[in-house]
Amino acid sequence: MGKKVFISHSSKDSKTATAICVALEARGHQCWMSSRDIKPGENFQGTIVRAIREAGVMVLVFSANANNSDEIKKEMALASQSRKMVIPVRAEDVLPSEDFTYELATRQWIDMFVDWEKSIEVLSHQVGEAVPKEDIGVRPPPPPSVSPTRKSPAPVFAIVALLLLAGGAAAYWSTRSSAPAPASVSAPLAAPVASVAPAAQPSSGSGMNAQLESQLWDSVKTSNDVSVVQSYLDKYPNGTFTAVAKARLAELNNPAQAAKAHTANNGLASMDAEIAAMYKRARANAVDTSAVADEQTAWLARRASCGGDPGCLRHSYAERRAELSRWITGD
Repeated sequence: MGKKVFISHSSKDSKTATAICVALEARGHQCWMSSRDIKPGENFQGTIVRAIREAGVMVLVFSANANNSDEIKKEMALASQSRKMVIPVRAEDVLPSEDFTYELATRQWIDMFVDWEKSIEVLSHQVGEAVPKEDIGVRPPPPPSVSPTRKSPAPVFAIVALLLLAGGAAAYWSTRSSAPAPASVSAPLAAPVASVAPAAQPSSGSGMNAQLESQLWDSVKTSNDVSVVQSYLDKYPNGTFTAVAKARLAELNNPAQAAKAHTANNGLASMDAEIAAMYKRARANAVDTSAVADEQTAWLARRASCGGDPGCLRHSYAERRAELSRWITGD
């Protein structure tokens, strides 16, 4: 049986230790954990002593919980007696207490909370240096003896099996690497949202909504389709342009009445042509054509409200002529 990696950890850090164990085993290192590998009915202390003695290297998952664990102190003492290499990894930014300082003073830490993926790669490399993979049970079985006169297909099958095994490991690790780190590791595995969230910015929702409303109205206000204009009212029933949109709908729903109102009189028809020509010149002269278009839409609503009253219509045309003149002359 090949040498294994003994994972020493506090029972309160079992999720973190399991994540480290899974990551190492995905890279070809066999691990031993008391929380996973002690069978029901086995003597707990005796099994741990044998596991440390038979291990190739010990990985100490150090945290605030481990700092106060008497069991981990015993495991460290056993590792020292058995002359086992101990690789300490810090799951949290804590310093060892006096009880651990003597054992860990000359050892190089691996800080898992700084960069989880990079730290796992460094740990896997160090474990591989201490316990070469060929010594932990990954060597393929020797091919069976073959007859001098006939070649056996067994080597081919062994190579295919190894390729499938390597592909499975690669697929497992690719899915594993995209998963979030365990929640029990304070920084690298599940960093609090507040530690990475950007600074709060002033809300700009109201300004954005106003801009979107204006853009929608600009896109529908000149349409002759009732459903298109109605789409603005459905979205903004109490919006800035609601009154104008309702007037536009009224005009579209009664085209015959509107046409009759401003073409029944030859004078009104000529004024209509004059306003149309002035509006065209105003748009060509204006820097911001949307403002001219908004005024025109509002005027159309006022004109529609006159119904068939010639006096109201003449007054409406006179007002619009004055407004457009200011755009044309730049006053």
